[in-house]
Amino acid sequence: MGLSRDQEQRKVPLKHRSDEKRHEENERFEKLLNQLEEITTNGRLKDMAFHFTNKKEVIKVNLLAGLARGVGLTLGTAIFIGLLILILNQFLSLPLIGEHIASLLDMIDVYRQD
Repeated sequence: MGLSRDQEQRKVPLKHRSDEKRHEENERFEKLLNQLEEITTNGRLKDMAFHFTNKKEVIKVNLLAGLARGVGLTLGTAIFIGLLILILNQFLSLPLIGEHIASLLDMIDVYRQD
């Protein structure tokens, strides 16, 4: 993304050597940024073209992604509920809240035994 001719004419001249160095660094950074943008854009286009032309690959990738999401959601929910029950067990000693939590845990135990 270079400057237009009008912008180049209106640009304030560099006064110090440090400004020249900074200007060179900015130009180098812009070149690297342009290269990075080109690489990512081309890579994404190749990937999209491959997926749209090979339907088996699309089905395989989506199936694996769905399985991974399902397993992750199941494990995450199990861990969250386990931690919640562990934390609730710590509140059993409280007078009012403890009774409700104890009845909730009893219902869970009855459900497990059935």
